[in-house]
Amino acid sequence: MKKKWLVAVSLLLLIMTMGIAVSSSAAPATYVHGVFSTSPLYVKDGGTGAWLTATSGNAIASWTENPLSSGNQGFYNAIVYVGSVKYEFRLINVTSTTADQINGNFHIYKNNALVASVSGTVYGLSQAVGNYYKFYDSASNWHVSGYITNRLDY
Repeated sequence: MKKKWLVAVSLLLLIMTMGIAVSSSAAPATYVHGVFSTSPLYVKDGGTGAWLTATSGNAIASWTENPLSSGNQGFYNAIVYVGSVKYEFRLINVTSTTADQINGNFHIYKNNALVASVSGTVYGLSQAVGNYYKFYDSASNWHVSGYITNRLDY
């Protein structure tokens, strides 16, 4: 009887220890995010100061909410047309991230020519499909926005 009791207690302690070890190493429930837009709204041209209505375009933002041991990870690219004029906003490096935004340095191209290198923030990324995200540079000279048309969080 004592052996059965000792084996049962030992097995229970082993199971509890394994459960604690596994749960402490698990990643948060939603930790990696991806937001997609095929419906752009506006562009603010920092060179002219004009607010322009987008006619077509696409954008992708993908990032880790919590920094990895190697640092924050992120990607953002938006290509938006205003008539025949092409604007592209590219994330060059990430400085920080949250569940809602990516902060970093961006290159902005107009008709494939680099026109600005700025620090800025893409935000509104935690919202549901149908809402919109925005990008502004730190001086509020450049802007792009669009409706979130799809997302993936895991």
